[in-house]
Amino acid sequence: MCTYRKRRYFRHILKKIWLRYINFYTLLNMKENKVHFRHLMFFFYRKDKNTTQAANKICAIYGEGAVAERTVRKWFARFKAGDFNLKDQKRPGRPSTIDEDQIKTLIENNPRYTTRKLAEILNMSKSTIHEHFVKLGYINRFDVWIPHDLTQKNPMDRISICDSLYKRNEETPFLKQVVTGDEKWIIYNNVKRKRSWGKRNEPPLATPKVGLHPKVMLCVWWDWKGSFYQTTRR
Repeated sequence: MCTYRKRRYFRHILKKIWLRYINFYTLLNMKENKVHFRHLMFFFYRKDKNTTQAANKICAIYGEGAVAERTVRKWFARFKAGDFNLKDQKRPGRPSTIDEDQIKTLIENNPRYTTRKLAEILNMSKSTIHEHFVKLGYINRFDVWIPHDLTQKNPMDRISICDSLYKRNEETPFLKQVVTGDEKWIIYNNVKRKRSWGKRNEPPLATPKVGLHPKVMLCVWWDWKGSFYQTTRR
């Protein structure tokens, strides 16, 4: 009698260990187990088991909640209709590439669209829009400040003037005689920079600075030795 009880006890322990292993294996292999569960559902269907019996038997082996009865009911309905394909059917709706092409077109037309605005236009969730941005390689970043927009002629004029001054200083040194100054607007209320979407290898969009109030102008004068006078103007 004692030996019989020991055997029952060890069988019970081995069963618990086996069930824990199966549950652990199930968590690690959810995709593979989906197809495996469908094979089991088909097996029980061929054995004339009902959906409740099939779900209970699968959960008894793989743990509670391994498969829902409504899932078994759905697959039994497919088997009854003569569909024995155990793979997932293609989901209805437009392909992901179409969504990505639409997002790419919208961003190229207006890089400052927010995910919320795109979600409204395309009737998608913000998280789906963000996933497409990641696939397309877009990142969201601040625009860069520039004093003003330059024409194509401006950089060429700068080069010409610098070259002329350099040659003049070689012939007649004059730089130590130069007194120059500059001013800078100190803004009390800073404007928040905007964000826009762009490729990682592309430069960010530029935003010209605009006049803001209230502000104060700092004026500084200096020569070759350094700054010698500064004042402020409102």
